[in-house]
Amino acid sequence: MNILMLMLSDSSGVGGMEKHARELSCELAGLGHSVTLAAASQHLSGIEPTVKTQALDTGGSRNSPFLLLTVLRLIRASGFDVVHAQGTKAAFVLQRLAPFTKGRMRVATIHGFKSRYPRADTFHQLIAVSQALATDIAQPGVTVIYNGVSVIPQAPALLPAETERPVWLAVGRLVPVKGFEFLIKAFQHCPGTLLIAGDGPERQRLADLISSTCQSGTVKLLGFRTDVPALMAAADGVVISSEREGFSYVCAEALLLGKPVISTDVPIANEVLPEKHIFHGEDPKRFAALLRQDTSSLASEQTEARTFAADKLSLKTMARQTLNVYQKAIAERP
Repeated sequence: MNILMLMLSDSSGVGGMEKHARELSCELAGLGHSVTLAAASQHLSGIEPTVKTQALDTGGSRNSPFLLLTVLRLIRASGFDVVHAQGTKAAFVLQRLAPFTKGRMRVATIHGFKSRYPRADTFHQLIAVSQALATDIAQPGVTVIYNGVSVIPQAPALLPAETERPVWLAVGRLVPVKGFEFLIKAFQHCPGTLLIAGDGPERQRLADLISSTCQSGTVKLLGFRTDVPALMAAADGVVISSEREGFSYVCAEALLLGKPVISTDVPIANEVLPEKHIFHGEDPKRFAALLRQDTSSLASEQTEARTFAADKLSLKTMARQTLNVYQKAIAERP
């Protein structure tokens, strides 16, 4: 099968969508399919040589005539069987080009909650990365395929000196949507240590909050880290405080590494964890109460969630389910 993976993110970093597109491309190529990943040049570096690449200028809007013409020429030039848009920008571009791409299977994956979604009826298949997201899209014919995750267990990372147990780890870019301000306020009422791995524009404000709440000894901003699995190995539990997520890679990675998770009401945590381990509301003291639970008891109560993760959240499962979607689209082709 000849597949074009189209991702039009102009982000300088690698988030969940960028990670997904790269990993899915590599998995499909590893299964013997011809895969071309078309994306901004910064998202093509270091890609497996089994994947063909096409650098695009993704800085323009989804309505940019230059971008639309560039993508159309790419689609028409290489005889692709499937054009798979990753994210709403790429999906809206492919939707606009639908009248000119009738000979190709059009598939789109939606990664996050939006106020407006592409029309499912302009695609042969529309994919959501969580059940909650599929429900929000609220259109017929949406298939749920969870993001695959690859984690390799590692030796525990060396923790900061004088770290008190239990150790809770939070991971993510330091931006408001990740809810770290709320988490830091909640942790005033918790024993142990909170480690936050990540960097971003909120770093100084969060550092000031840690200082003003007299938590400099118990809450640590670790900055950007490349050893998150090792940090998870060293921690007693993982906490997710996001206001919204399309799919929480942190939750998936923690479960695959055998760590208990406490989370706000976001996918996929709210689809796999026991309901009593999901926080609803806005009171930091109530969130703190969840973090004061014994982590060994939390782990024993999340056995079913870890089994689900091992079965459903692998890269191989993601690739196999995606191929099933392609094959279904081709089989139903008029």
